[in-house]
Amino acid sequence: MYKSLESEGYTSKGSPLSTVHCLNCLSVKKNAHYPSLIPFNGFKSDPIYSTKVKFDKNTAQYLFPVNDVKGHLCSISWNKLFGACRCGFLTNNHKDSDRFVWRRAVSCLIFDNDNVIGQRANCEEENLIEVAAYAYDNSLKPFENEGTLLKEFSTKLQVETWYTFTLKFELSKTTYEIYNENNELLDSQEIIHRSCNNYNQGMKQTLYFGGQCPAPQEVSVCYEAVN
Repeated sequence: MYKSLESEGYTSKGSPLSTVHCLNCLSVKKNAHYPSLIPFNGFKSDPIYSTKVKFDKNTAQYLFPVNDVKGHLCSISWNKLFGACRCGFLTNNHKDSDRFVWRRAVSCLIFDNDNVIGQRANCEEENLIEVAAYAYDNSLKPFENEGTLLKEFSTKLQVETWYTFTLKFELSKTTYEIYNENNELLDSQEIIHRSCNNYNQGMKQTLYFGGQCPAPQEVSVCYEAVN
């Protein structure tokens, strides 16, 4: 049964309340994927899961070397930000999960086939972050199902600015929402899932860089839990 939104720290309109606590800044070092050696963040069981997030400037500045033959692939790949698994506490994130993902604005990069050969001078989006809704569903992969399990937000986010990211888990779908500092809804996406009884239960997921490629330089994100 759903708890009331107010009891879960939300207004009657479903937007997150402003009370926050527990600042936690995470950094993925150069040549790493995770911010720690043991990437376990606990479990969740509430149907609504939120956090406040602030991207460091370095998240819009990482750059793969010119001689990296995966430079193009890794630059357009999505890095993990925040989310949780679905369908049970022991479910793997590659089985059933919902996560917000991010990358630096691709428009500021110059590509030559498989390589990144530079950055555009005076790029209008140099301090912007692209974000997307990214879900595994019964082992179906998001990057093989763009438009259904991978949906990019039209809104791009500023670095050094606080946003609230909210996931609303339901029996057969998850709603992804992004709010600004004034708790105004900026953008949302919805992903349809297979039905499962324990849709609200899962392991928490947080910062992770890349998939195939580790971070070429350090990247940092700060989180604040929402009451």
